[in-house]
Amino acid sequence: MIKIEKLTKKFKNNVIFKDVDAEVYKGNVISLLGPSGAGKSTFLRCINMLGEPTSGKILLDGKDLVTSSPKELIQLRTKIGMVFQNFNLFDNKTILDNITLAPIKVKGMSKAASENKAHTLLKMVGLDNKSNAYPDSLSGGQAQRIAIVRALAMNPEVILFDEPTSALDPEKVGEVLEVMKDLAKQNMTMIIVTHEMDFAKQVSDEIWFMDDGKIQEKQAPDDFFDAPKTYNAKRFLSKMI
Repeated sequence: MIKIEKLTKKFKNNVIFKDVDAEVYKGNVISLLGPSGAGKSTFLRCINMLGEPTSGKILLDGKDLVTSSPKELIQLRTKIGMVFQNFNLFDNKTILDNITLAPIKVKGMSKAASENKAHTLLKMVGLDNKSNAYPDSLSGGQAQRIAIVRALAMNPEVILFDEPTSALDPEKVGEVLEVMKDLAKQNMTMIIVTHEMDFAKQVSDEIWFMDDGKIQEKQAPDDFFDAPKTYNAKRFLSKMI
């Protein structure tokens, strides 16, 4: 579904990552691990062109996002959902409006169809009773579940998660991870930047370990956690587990 070829990102003379090659297949769950400052979030943002790569290709269903026209890029990006660390909900809009805005404006869905889908998704995460509330009335865990619903409302082919639990109180982390586990069971394609090691081991088809400007390891979860190959991965896991 996604093929990344020689992807490079630089800020002036600072190389964030260089010549990264990777593939994601339909239904795969990829956990992207690595120390802070390794470029994981920047890499994730480049995949859906929120951050423009310096060079390389990002192929979604064979179409290169990097070289697409602005109009083509808008359409391609509707296939890629994004869930951020800090929710990024519109504080002046109700939960229902937050969820239906993009389907109506970008995909041309009718208001009725968009609202019906929103209610169905809200019921899935146990928050349909919050449809008329505003974001400032939600807990962090509730806000992040709403952010996931907002991404799902666009019927994406893949969802990117950028440390979705890092801004949450510890007791709220589990409710968000449960939603993500359910999505994995439904074969939603996901790339997840996370520091939740147990979660990554449970749900991932593959672990990508990123450090020093490249993906140093791509392994099945059991192999990565039981026998990491590189010194950097061993050092990282010794601090995280």
